[in-house]
Amino acid sequence: MDAPDVEDEDDRPKWDPSKLTAVVVGAGPTGALAAHYLAMRGYRVEVFDKGPRPRAGDAASVPLVLSSRGAIAFEELGLTAQRRVGPTATALRGVWDMVGRQLRPTDTTSLYRCTYVTDRSGLAADLVAAAEAKYPGRVSFHFESELVRAELKNRVAGVCPTSAATAAAAATAAAAAAAPGAAAAAGAADAPVAGEREVDFDLLIGADGTDSSVRRILKAKVKDFAVVRPVEEQGGYVGLWGLPGRGLAAEPLIGFYTHRPQEYVYEWAAPGKPAVRLYIDVDGQVAGAVSGLADTDVSGGPAGLAAALTAAYPSLPAEWAAAIGEQAASPTGARPRRSAAILQCSQFYGPRTVLLGDAAHGVSGALGAAPGLSGLGGQGASAAVESVRTLALVLRGAQDDMDKVPEVYSSVRGDAVMAMQMMEFNELKNQADAGLRKLKFESWWYEWSSTITQGFFRLAALVGGLLSALVPGRFLNAAQVVSKLQDRRIGYSEVIRMLQGYAAPIVMGVFGGVFIGIFMAYASRLA
Repeated sequence: MDAPDVEDEDDRPKWDPSKLTAVVVGAGPTGALAAHYLAMRGYRVEVFDKGPRPRAGDAASVPLVLSSRGAIAFEELGLTAQRRVGPTATALRGVWDMVGRQLRPTDTTSLYRCTYVTDRSGLAADLVAAAEAKYPGRVSFHFESELVRAELKNRVAGVCPTSAATAAAAATAAAAAAAPGAAAAAGAADAPVAGEREVDFDLLIGADGTDSSVRRILKAKVKDFAVVRPVEEQGGYVGLWGLPGRGLAAEPLIGFYTHRPQEYVYEWAAPGKPAVRLYIDVDGQVAGAVSGLADTDVSGGPAGLAAALTAAYPSLPAEWAAAIGEQAASPTGARPRRSAAILQCSQFYGPRTVLLGDAAHGVSGALGAAPGLSGLGGQGASAAVESVRTLALVLRGAQDDMDKVPEVYSSVRGDAVMAMQMMEFNELKNQADAGLRKLKFESWWYEWSSTITQGFFRLAALVGGLLSALVPGRFLNAAQVVSKLQDRRIGYSEVIRMLQGYAAPIVMGVFGGVFIGIFMAYASRLA
């Protein structure tokens, strides 16, 4: 990935990064990595997160999958001793299909193709601690602090304790419901909140996930800024942590107790049933996620869900089924049920503001980061890190020109995101057709578009399969083309162009034939 060319570039920066302040909203892995890149360039960085300081196994813990295209950031930042991701961490060796008792191996022969599975909160905690140790006085993290407003023209952000922000949001919602029209609500959005403090910024970064406060502000204040969720999965997922690792009545798999942390993912999946995917975290905890959970699956409480999982998957240890039931179907809701959806924004920027990761381009996890990893993180985490790296490269290429950076970043990142979400759309539809997911489309237009997209990929697969069979050394089939995404040197746009190369001649031939047929019929009538 190269930095974009900028006119009149010289060795002396036009803007001095050491005099610039970046406010990052969100202290997950995306926000923490952004803080590292900014601090390394010399920025003063203030990071705000509405949740508590992350720790492995907390309520926000979910499995996170990083392909090599995301892991490269750890090399660039000098985090090579990181125990969860990077050169010294244990890479994923494969996914065990626990129903069919088969191993789907992943490539561990090259750093260009390695994949890592770890705990999102644990990784965030490590990155936060590393930033505080490496950049003391330059990077500050503020937890349980929420962005409540932002004056984009004046470059001032208003933040306050999360408890105060929650109370203020409830009051604003009540006032908006009582006041006629949207003007009162819009005006209230810029009103100071009790306990609020103002923070000046030169660049505001939204790395606060699918429910982004920064994106909400851009939607309210930036003309033509649009957000849509074309499709979401009917049924949520719950992160799991601390399942019994020892003392099971039966070993889940021969040799299971000899497996190293993060070495394998263990999957139980079947059409129409909740899917369970587990792994051993770096600290030895058995963790993972249960997905495809409908209201009916959890209506019977912990015992009901445990019984349903045991009936669907006899090979799932009863101790694990019981623990999953307690965490996923408990009335207390200690581990929240989340929904998976594709999120699209018309642009990723506003005045002195950019969006990163899920705040800009959320995905459902259908497009796995490696074979067999669909539904467990997918390309979302790696795509988020790519957005961070793109921003870092744009800052360098534009010499930190804050008037240029946001728009250039959005333009550079847009094509890759479009290609990734096109592939995600196709895989999501394929899994729905196989009974592995239930989907809810925003409108008939998106449902029709998904069918067209699916048709394009099937045509490419057909042509690619024929060509690879006829000339195996010259052409790749569609599956081999898509598998190139495991190599961090290959981008989503490049894969789409390869597939278009297979499908486009057939489409053009069909339309050309139709046109010639119509022309000939018309000419014969004139004769």
